[in-house]
Amino acid sequence: MRLLFKAEDQLVKAEKAVVVGLIFAMVVLSFLQVLLRILFHSGIVWLDPLLRHMVLWAGLTGSALAARYSHHFALETFVKLAPKALHRPLDVFAALFTAAASGLLFYAAWKFIRDEFAAGSIAFYINHFGVKGGWAELIIPIAFALIGLHTVIGIFRPKDHFEGPF
Repeated sequence: MRLLFKAEDQLVKAEKAVVVGLIFAMVVLSFLQVLLRILFHSGIVWLDPLLRHMVLWAGLTGSALAARYSHHFALETFVKLAPKALHRPLDVFAALFTAAASGLLFYAAWKFIRDEFAAGSIAFYINHFGVKGGWAELIIPIAFALIGLHTVIGIFRPKDHFEGPF
């Protein structure tokens, strides 16, 4: 079990790096776009759709991090309001419910991505290079898989192993 927790900790470090990198890049690219519009009355055509997809990636990766630290669903409120003796069973129930919902959403998102690739849809163009919709939206099933993974591992994580998100 300890090996699983260590592997998850490495995964969490990678998720944090992705979120920080995306947010930094979004700030820099947004500032660049504003400067180009103010100074040259122009901008980079493909930058706005790229930024929208970067927001999607950062948000969904952040939701996976929230699942790791059990800060994701309002089900926790019911657990906190219940008698102390019911906290652990309700925690497990909430985690299993979350994992099941994540599994169903993963399946639906995977079918969506499969259809995006099959249709050959283009999310946006960078000059003459078309970024396929499937690649731009691949984070959707990945995020639901990570949410489910973090939630299931969280069932076995001792309460003293919890530390804050940063």
